[in-house]
Amino acid sequence: MTILPHDLTAIILVGGLGKRLRSVVSDVPKPMASVNGRPFLEHQLAFLAQSGVTKVIFAVGYMANIVERHFGKSWNGIQILYSREKKPLGTGGAMIKAARLVGDGTSALIMNGDTYFPVSLTKMLHDHITTNASISIAMFESTEPGRYSPFGVAANMQIVTASDESSRLKSGGVYIFSSDMVANLSKRQVVKTSFETDLTPAFLIENITMTAYLEHCPFVDIGVPSDYVKAGKIIESVTSVR
Repeated sequence: MTILPHDLTAIILVGGLGKRLRSVVSDVPKPMASVNGRPFLEHQLAFLAQSGVTKVIFAVGYMANIVERHFGKSWNGIQILYSREKKPLGTGGAMIKAARLVGDGTSALIMNGDTYFPVSLTKMLHDHITTNASISIAMFESTEPGRYSPFGVAANMQIVTASDESSRLKSGGVYIFSSDMVANLSKRQVVKTSFETDLTPAFLIENITMTAYLEHCPFVDIGVPSDYVKAGKIIESVTSVR
C-alpha cells in the first residue's frame, strides 16, 4: 500500500444522470455499471485504498439508493459518507455540498465517478504542496474536441484558460483541493453550477492558484457506450502490473 504523506478525504461525484450510457446501462446509475464483474465504483475505491485513502464521501443524486445499499457505511476499511442532493446540482454544486462534510483543516481529493485515472496520488500531492497550490488538476492529452474540459498550462505549471483548438491538455477528473480551498468551497451557496464552466473561470478571476499535474497513464471514461466497452481491458491492464 502507498501511504500518502498527508491526510486526504476523497469526494467522488456520482450524482449525474448518465443519459449517454442508458442504451447499454439503464438499471443502475452510471458509476455502478458493471466492469469486469464488479461495479465501476469498486475499481475506484480499490485504487484509493491502495493509495492509503481511508475516508470517502459519495456525492449522490440519481438512483442514490443503489449506491448506498451496495456500499453502506464502509468498504474494505474505507469509511463512507454520503452527500445527498435532492435535485441535480451539477459538478460544482455537488462539490460545494460535499465539501461541508470534509472537516476543518483537511484537504480533499475530488474525483469524477465515471472516470478512472490512476495517477500517483503521492506524487500529485507532493507537487500540490511544493507549488503551494490551492487546486491541482490531473490532466491527460486528448485531441477529441468538445468532450473534456481544456486547459492551458504556463511554464510554472499554473493553469490558464484555453480552448479546444489551442490545448491538447484536458482534465482527467482528479483534483486536489487544499484545506483552505475546501473551506472556500463549503462557504459558497449550494446551487446548481458546473465546476468546469462556472467555478474554474471564477477561481482564475479570483487569482486562486491552480496548477496542472501531468502523468502518462491510462485514462478511462465510461460515459459513452463505446468507451464503456473498452474500460474492462484497460483497467485490467493497469491493475495487473501493480
